[in-house]
Amino acid sequence: MTRFIHKPLSILAGVWVTFAAILFWLALLISDLIVFPYRFIACAILFTVGLVACIIFVLVGRRWIAALFAVVGMLAVWQAARPWIDRHYVLANREPETVDVERHFVVGYDNIATIRELVRDAHIGGIFLTRRNVEGRTLTEVAAEIDGLQSIRREAGLPGLIVAADQEGGPVSHLSPPLPIPPALSSIAGLPLDKRFEAAEQLGVVQGSALREIGITMDLAPVCDLMPQSPPGIFDRHTRIAARSISDDPTIAAVIASGFSKGLLAMGVTPTAKHFPGLGRVTADTHLFSASLNTAEEDLLKTDWVPFRAVLDIPGAAVMLSHVSLDNVEFGVPASRSKRVITGILREQWGFRGVAISDDLTMGAAQHAGLCRAVEGAFNAGIDLLLVSWDADKIYPALRCGLDALNAGRLDRAMLKQSAQRLDQLKGR
Repeated sequence: MTRFIHKPLSILAGVWVTFAAILFWLALLISDLIVFPYRFIACAILFTVGLVACIIFVLVGRRWIAALFAVVGMLAVWQAARPWIDRHYVLANREPETVDVERHFVVGYDNIATIRELVRDAHIGGIFLTRRNVEGRTLTEVAAEIDGLQSIRREAGLPGLIVAADQEGGPVSHLSPPLPIPPALSSIAGLPLDKRFEAAEQLGVVQGSALREIGITMDLAPVCDLMPQSPPGIFDRHTRIAARSISDDPTIAAVIASGFSKGLLAMGVTPTAKHFPGLGRVTADTHLFSASLNTAEEDLLKTDWVPFRAVLDIPGAAVMLSHVSLDNVEFGVPASRSKRVITGILREQWGFRGVAISDDLTMGAAQHAGLCRAVEGAFNAGIDLLLVSWDADKIYPALRCGLDALNAGRLDRAMLKQSAQRLDQLKGR
């Protein structure tokens, strides 16, 4: 009789362990304990099956196995509950100095009620709009939502929000529709030499005017990565730099990127050169995997960095730091939290005085080492704006990471002060 009881139990345990193993394996790719966006379903399944199995194994005297099921089930509950716990922690934090940290966050959202409470109490410095915020809506409705959030800030006597978007042109035009789809900047590369800058600038003016009309203040464009010479990796499902870059010629990319940037600035929209130190030589998809760049600085200065320098020489332009590690500068440390890259190369060597923004901190390459490590490292490396755009459930955990680091004295106060001055200049413009 015992054999007949233990056999189905073994099958149940095997199925459960296999399911948990698949989730944890996927977590290495998506960089979340329970895979986004199915985290809550997965948590519920893990907890329910774990609870049932725990009870059964206790009844048959296998308590150590029951304890294992109980521990993993509780981990699933914790993963589902953490954003809620962190939300209450963040909202209860009203100390004046917390603004020094919270004003650096630019966040995406899918729930307008959530973003209103963050905007109202100055827990963030900006918002990020993408397709989920505009799909099925008119330009008037989108503009009214942005203006409503800005009105909350004005009524509270707070600085206006930075409002960012990914409107590169071509395949990455996340506000289109309702905005018209702008042509890819690569479409200008074939024009005669003396026509490229003017055409790019005009495209920037047209696009900047459309963005500004609905309230966008920062465009996360142009893409300054050079067009790759080799095909993308088989797991590159999101980056797709070949479809987004301007040219494989550094000079052509520099002329078009700088012209486009000047056009945006003329319309009051901040351009953002991305994704420094460049993804043109990187085959791994940083949305999922860690990635590195092993090229010497001297070679990058002559090639990949030419478009970046052209844009960053323009007063008012910003730069986005990718999660690629520049191994010859700081081995294994993503550029988004590398002080040697941000402060050493961009600030000290190049003399860049503009705003630096991280790529999305919910990407795999940023989170594999832990969200708090990514947040704390970005602050101390000299990042001015921390982007938490895709996974809205990570907003409160990311904010708490910053506040905990501040309270524990792990943030460089001098770096925060310099960063605050750059943000003041950006908002002044």
